[in-house]
Amino acid sequence: MLLNLWCIPRSLSTAFEKMMDQRGDFFVHGEPYYKYYLNDTNSKYIADTDFSCVTELLVHQSTIRQVFIKEMAHHVVGYVGDEIFERGENTFLIRDPRLSIPSLYTMLNDYTEKDAGFDSQLELFEKVRTRTGRLPVVIDGETLRQDPARVVTAYFGALGLDPMLHALNWQKGGRSDWIGREDWHRAASSSTSFEPNAGRIDLDRYPLRVRQTIERCLPIYKYLRDFAVGRR
Repeated sequence: MLLNLWCIPRSLSTAFEKMMDQRGDFFVHGEPYYKYYLNDTNSKYIADTDFSCVTELLVHQSTIRQVFIKEMAHHVVGYVGDEIFERGENTFLIRDPRLSIPSLYTMLNDYTEKDAGFDSQLELFEKVRTRTGRLPVVIDGETLRQDPARVVTAYFGALGLDPMLHALNWQKGGRSDWIGREDWHRAASSSTSFEPNAGRIDLDRYPLRVRQTIERCLPIYKYLRDFAVGRR
């Protein structure tokens, strides 16, 4: 099985990697396309070749054992060929932009709209749904934080897998594929479980650009949230 989780930035998706590690039944890859996405500005031809090699490796591994990929949607849309989507089970972890965009801004003050990830996630969701004729499994990150057991049970149930709820608790520490990106993974490294949101963020403390990004992305989040599993 090749299980893909297409995300938008920040720490919740990295905590998901730790849960998958704790399960023990998947080989876990955290953002395997990331460095090639960064290299794209240098040579599109080389980047295309590298993306294809990564896909070939992941697909091959999935014939030997179960493979889990967590990747940002904007790292693959427009870069990666269709094989990874057609050979894998495509799932989506969505976030409320009122929480994710301020968090992104804290790490990356000069973020672009592409960095926010919402347009790419929506584009990929619709592409997968059209190509496969099936509705992809969607997790709402905010619901996951509030009720991990219910959402994880619904997620793996939709995939025909054991939820293995013992994996909702893990040890502190990083993963080898986070080396060089520790700042982006600090919260996940210190986590031992999915933790509830601290509360509403005072958006007036943020620049107008942040609030404008939130306003633009909120309809995308609400649209995808209607497909989320495990919601009451």
